[in-house]
Amino acid sequence: MLKHLDFWSRLGSLVLAVVALCVYQAHALQWQAAEDENKQQIAEAQAKNAAAEGGAVSYADGTYTGSGDGFGGTVSVEVTVSGGKITAIDVVNAANEDAAYLDKAKGIIDSMISANSPEVDTISGATFSSTGIKTAVQQALEGATA
Repeated sequence: MLKHLDFWSRLGSLVLAVVALCVYQAHALQWQAAEDENKQQIAEAQAKNAAAEGGAVSYADGTYTGSGDGFGGTVSVEVTVSGGKITAIDVVNAANEDAAYLDKAKGIIDSMISANSPEVDTISGATFSSTGIKTAVQQALEGATA
């Protein structure tokens, strides 16, 4: 009896490990698909801006809000545009984001302000959180280009 108990215990552990890996893989594929879609939307918006402005990207002055999906959920930002350029990006809500990932992901903000565009590389080690910020900024800037 004890011999069979050990077998069933090990089999149960193996099944749990396989299920956990399958769930993780499904989430990873979902995150990758969302990141690919976000990149496509950003590229389309950049092309639209470049065509409308003759190659120079300029936004209407004002303060705009947007949101995107990060690692832990929705990330909301406020983007300030002055003189046609992005002057500030503030994360106003990221309640479900892991604080360490979010702090690292916020490094993308300076890059976007310098480039005057959300079309910058994500932050390694905080890819999903920085993608959420990029998506939120892109959504906010859609209001600045309409």
